[in-house]
Amino acid sequence: MYLNPDQSLATSRLELRLVTNDDLDAFCTIVKSSPSLHQWLDWCHPDFDREEGYDFLLANRLNWLKGLAYGFGVFLRDSDELVGMVALTERSLCFNMGSVGYWVADNHQKQGYAKEALFKLSQFCFEQVKLTRLEIVCDIDNQTSHYVARSLGATQESIARNRFIHDGKTKDGVVFSLIPEDLNLIRKK
Repeated sequence: MYLNPDQSLATSRLELRLVTNDDLDAFCTIVKSSPSLHQWLDWCHPDFDREEGYDFLLANRLNWLKGLAYGFGVFLRDSDELVGMVALTERSLCFNMGSVGYWVADNHQKQGYAKEALFKLSQFCFEQVKLTRLEIVCDIDNQTSHYVARSLGATQESIARNRFIHDGKTKDGVVFSLIPEDLNLIRKK
């Protein structure tokens, strides 16, 4: 399935769209200045530079073009400020499911942006990509990420052993799931 990389999604406060080279400096700045991310995302660190940022953005765009993953920058609609990202990070065509991830810069956390962006991304995954299951895999100790998943109505299913690699080491992960019916319940609330 091919989806146009110029596609954007909107909520009342946010626009989700591809992060481009025009956003490179803003992207690098929020990665460097968000120490809460550095412990959970091994590619994020205080010395994140433009070359790493460029490589990340290029890989994200290539994944879009190949239909492998869809990473959206989270921008504030009123100011066009980049505040984070949400992404369908993995697709399993055999099982018609995917994994999603999300992060918000430290100075924009606790404002509901992650939940709002993740809801819109989930709608996109179910309605346009036509997936039937999404997984959110979090570090066991990342309580903030657990909270976002639960607030969206995701079901905690298990702790999966050796579920992901962080800094070259295998780690167990808490697995949450979303199915289309979960979003329908949220809409009715």
